[in-house]
Amino acid sequence: MEAAARLAQVTKEDVVYDVGCGDGRVLIHLASNTDCRHLIGIEIDADRAEEARRNVVTNEMMTNHHKNTSTNSSTTCCITIECKNALHVDYSDATVVFLYLVPRGLRLIKPLLLQQQQPHQMNASDKQTKGQGILRVITYMSPFLDETPVAKELVNVPHQKGAAW
Repeated sequence: MEAAARLAQVTKEDVVYDVGCGDGRVLIHLASNTDCRHLIGIEIDADRAEEARRNVVTNEMMTNHHKNTSTNSSTTCCITIECKNALHVDYSDATVVFLYLVPRGLRLIKPLLLQQQQPHQMNASDKQTKGQGILRVITYMSPFLDETPVAKELVNVPHQKGAAW
């Protein structure tokens, strides 16, 4: 999770989607360790989506004012968990997407992400272009087969004995 958050360079202006969010641990980690205020988990399995909702509530992250431990700042954070097929989601507001999908799922979702990607607006207060129209996509478990990654990092997965992605 640390590597994914570092690679994505998540900021408070980002809208982050975690596709295949499982128990919500990535969303909870991002809410606790970044200034991101809007995080959306997509999970097709109803039991896992409910588990993620419970974990979010347990960690007091659902639309909650909290202190970010890494930046020592306070922010209002909203984590939403949606139980739906990732191919039926509108990602047009996304600036960062985490994908926990097998190669077939990545092949199916890639055209949808490319189609819905919108150029991000100029931030008038600091005269910088947020995201410069580039959607940041982090895949874990499997890469896009026809893309060269900007960065690649192999990490051990503590909650899955023997796993490394």
